[in-house]
Amino acid sequence: MPPRPTSPSSSRLTIPQPVYHISVSLNLNPFLPISYTTTIRHGGDAQGPFVGSFEMSLSQMRAIVTIGDITTRLSRILSSVNGSLRHWTWDCGNVHLRWDCRNVLDDGSPMCICYAHDSVSTQLASFVPPPINASPPLPAATLTVFPEGHDCFDHILISALIVERKRTLDY
Repeated sequence: MPPRPTSPSSSRLTIPQPVYHISVSLNLNPFLPISYTTTIRHGGDAQGPFVGSFEMSLSQMRAIVTIGDITTRLSRILSSVNGSLRHWTWDCGNVHLRWDCRNVLDDGSPMCICYAHDSVSTQLASFVPPPINASPPLPAATLTVFPEGHDCFDHILISALIVERKRTLDY
C-alpha cells in the first residue's frame, strides 16, 4: 500500500515500476557477420531477472533465441506461414502464437495482430511499429497485450521484437 499523503490537501503520484528492461548490443565476432543481441529482463534495469535474448544478423540462418534456460535456433520456433514475410507462427514449449502483419494502416504502419495459434478470433496482442520508410520523427512502436495474452506475456514480447527485426531485415 502506498504511503498516505502528508496532509488532506495533498496527494501522492506514484509512477509504476517498469515491467521489462530491453537492451541491444552489437556483437563483433570476427567469424560471424555483424549481429545484434537483444536481451530482455524483468524490471527496470540490466540486473533484473533474465527473461530471454535473441541474436540476429543479416544472415538470419544463424539466429539464436534463448528463453529462460533453453537456447535454440530461431528457425526451430518461428516460421513463416506459406512463405509470407508478414505472417509467422511461434511454437516454443507449450506457447503457440501466430503473428499476422499483413494489414497496413493509413499512415503505412503495419498492424501486427498476435493470435492464439489455433484461433482466428482470439487476439492476444497487437503491435504497431512505425512505417519502414517514414521520415523522422518516427512515432513510437506500440505493443498492447490484451488480458487473454497475459499468461504468455514474455513470449508475446520476445516474439514481437523478433518479428519486427525480421520484418525490417527482409524489407
